[in-house]
Amino acid sequence: MDATNSLKKTAIVLFFALNVSIMIIDGLPDRSVVGAKFIKLIARYEALTMLYQPWAMFAPNPMNTNAYVDAEVYFTDGTSEVWPLPRQKILSGMRKIFVGDRYRLLAQESLLPYKNEEVWLDVSKFVSRQVLLNENKGRHRTLSRIIFKRYTNRVSPPPEEPLRPHGTLSSSFEAEPVFVYASTTEKIGHEAKNSR
Repeated sequence: MDATNSLKKTAIVLFFALNVSIMIIDGLPDRSVVGAKFIKLIARYEALTMLYQPWAMFAPNPMNTNAYVDAEVYFTDGTSEVWPLPRQKILSGMRKIFVGDRYRLLAQESLLPYKNEEVWLDVSKFVSRQVLLNENKGRHRTLSRIIFKRYTNRVSPPPEEPLRPHGTLSSSFEAEPVFVYASTTEKIGHEAKNSR
């Protein structure tokens, strides 16, 4: 029993030491060659465990923009609706805890105007699949196009504006259409003829 307990304690200490080391090394503003190689080596683990935080989040100029993205979905019958991309504010339960911050990072750092077209295409295909799954259960409309709008709100530092108390949510956002996806998905009928 003592050997098993000792092994468990050692494993826990090593796990804790590794994760704290990763956070410390990644949080340093200036990386040495060894540190950069170490981070490259463990990048996938860092992303999976959500240990990655960009230095820009803290200093010298912290991020000062709240952003989220919604999709305006248009159908061939002329109707439209807004499909909100997941974000912490609208998620609940375990999804909010485990993936909410990843959606925030996606909207603030990857879904940028006029950049990262490959990411926009992947997100467009994801939204298309989700919309078509919903449509196949209900109204059976055909998707025409998706217009993604990015909503931003700049948080001004105290000399420009009074300091807002922690937890005060932003209420006014500027909207900007940033990406248009034209759907190529059609309902296709297949016929088969038996040669006999």
